[in-house]
Amino acid sequence: MVTSLLLLEHRGLEDLLDRLESAIHARAGEFDAARATAGAAAAHYANEAAFLERLAQSHPAVAAKIAGQHAQVLELAAAIEQAAAAAQPADVTALARRLHAMAQHNIIEEERDVFPLAVGWYE
Repeated sequence: MVTSLLLLEHRGLEDLLDRLESAIHARAGEFDAARATAGAAAAHYANEAAFLERLAQSHPAVAAKIAGQHAQVLELAAAIEQAAAAAQPADVTALARRLHAMAQHNIIEEERDVFPLAVGWYE
């Protein structure tokens, strides 16, 4: 089932989010950890696109909300790149915190509220 594959990707993202959180607390390596997390999130969101398209057929508001969350994470990733390029480490850290929170929230919401809507789709 597609949601099973997406759940596996979530576990990988959560590992990266844990590393990002550790880097933030250590105040070292936030940029690299955020970049790795953002790259994996972007790949996951691309893999999830077909699922969201199907979801939009029956639950357009939910699909739009989740797509919006994905866009926010990717915007934060771009802002982190810009802050790093401008040598603004405090901004990198603040943005990395927001990226962590948004990506983690998205995973929780998808697993709790969204994936159950797909029961029976691919069986």
